[in-house]
Amino acid sequence: MKVLRTLTAISYPFLIFAGLDLVGPRALALVVAVILITGGVFIPMRVSVAHVSWLMLAAAVLLGVAIVAGLLNDGRLFLFVPVLINGALLIAFGRTLVKGPSIVEVFARLRGRNLPEEEVLYCRLVTGIWCVVFVLNGALTLALALYASLAWWTLYTGALSYMLIGMVFATELVYRYWRFRPYDGSITDPLFRRIFPPRGDG
Repeated sequence: MKVLRTLTAISYPFLIFAGLDLVGPRALALVVAVILITGGVFIPMRVSVAHVSWLMLAAAVLLGVAIVAGLLNDGRLFLFVPVLINGALLIAFGRTLVKGPSIVEVFARLRGRNLPEEEVLYCRLVTGIWCVVFVLNGALTLALALYASLAWWTLYTGALSYMLIGMVFATELVYRYWRFRPYDGSITDPLFRRIFPPRGDG
């Protein structure tokens, strides 16, 4: 069920494009509402309370959009969901820059590593970079939702935005391995250990 939810979330732009083209806003809103309501029944009991809360919040927001879109028979409202997602990510990342520790630092410490001060500062910088990415991505998605065609919105939110995020993630990952050599048992360690051997190995 988790895999199905992930695939549905990733393919959301294409599902919206197909739904608006084939059945129209009102019918699409009904389908989305049914999926959200029935999907909530299958949340595993092993999932943490915090995770369930985030899932329920996301489902509630999307359900609200579906209800309003159905009542107004306006499918454009579905186009603003990725904008809301970028806004939520911006808040989640940005608040850790204010309160600390940064969210990237939290992820880096999950494997029990002791981070030097230099790497802690780097984690704050990367968190800030991701905040900028979410602002730019959200702004462009909003502009496409307001002024571009459905096809252009779908192309960007369903493909180009993922490529942008993937490029930022991959670039940061390579640079982090080159600079810090953080070999802590991650799945990517064997590959980067060959490219960037731990310092002091000769």
